[in-house]
Amino acid sequence: MSCTQQMDELVKEYLLFRGFTTTVRALDAEVKSEKDKAFRPDKIVEQFIHFITLYDLNGLKDYWNHFDQSVFERLDPNFMPAIKKMENSLLRMYLINACTNGKQEKVQEFFEKLGSDLQHQLEWKDWFALPFIKNPDENPTFMVYFTRQWQDTMLISLHNLLAVSFQCLPQPKLTTYNEEASRITRLQAENDQLKSKLARTNIGETHESGGTNILSSDNFPPGLDLIDEFYLIPVDTSPADNHSRSFRSFIRGFGTNSGVSGSLNTSPLSGRRASSSPMNRF
Repeated sequence: MSCTQQMDELVKEYLLFRGFTTTVRALDAEVKSEKDKAFRPDKIVEQFIHFITLYDLNGLKDYWNHFDQSVFERLDPNFMPAIKKMENSLLRMYLINACTNGKQEKVQEFFEKLGSDLQHQLEWKDWFALPFIKNPDENPTFMVYFTRQWQDTMLISLHNLLAVSFQCLPQPKLTTYNEEASRITRLQAENDQLKSKLARTNIGETHESGGTNILSSDNFPPGLDLIDEFYLIPVDTSPADNHSRSFRSFIRGFGTNSGVSGSLNTSPLSGRRASSSPMNRF
């Protein structure tokens, strides 16, 4: 399902939730008859082929004019030569299909309806002789257009032109929101994968080193320096006043010898000899 179709379903879901059933029916009717085909280039190319195979010249012209006015006119002027070339290729494919299936009356009708517009274009100068050539598929001027390679290349080019044109259109905020939500979901999944990988790596390093504490300073990434020796002291989650009293009690206990074995001048955290003055211990 394309992004546009997803947005259509979300809008319909909201309208049904709000009880706007008449609006939903109107939306369904317009979606079925829309010319943009939910901005799917493959479906649009199929519609162009449909008009060509049915020899519907008016439908072909109207369908092209729809995209020419609603999409192609909003593109950069540098696209204009490619767009004009694509229009001529579609009209030529119409003529080639009519000639291949022996529909000479359709070829005559083509020049009767569009001859006045095409006669001043150099790209069509040789094509006015097409109705009078017995075997145009053998004529050096036209034979390439009867090949399957030219026809397939033209349809692929039309598909790519439509795809690029739709990408250049400004997107509505609802579509942008959907894309952003998808991006966040993808980033969260990647983050979870990296966390799992990091956890497995730390566990493996612990086993290989014989149970080394992963919180030791040797295992921190380069550039991450410990601020001081109290970095690994757990943070008290009690209110601020209790926290202050607990920290002061810790400091007073740190300077006494009650419950501490060994020398009074030995730091319990680093094992280094501290200076005799209490003020120099920190």
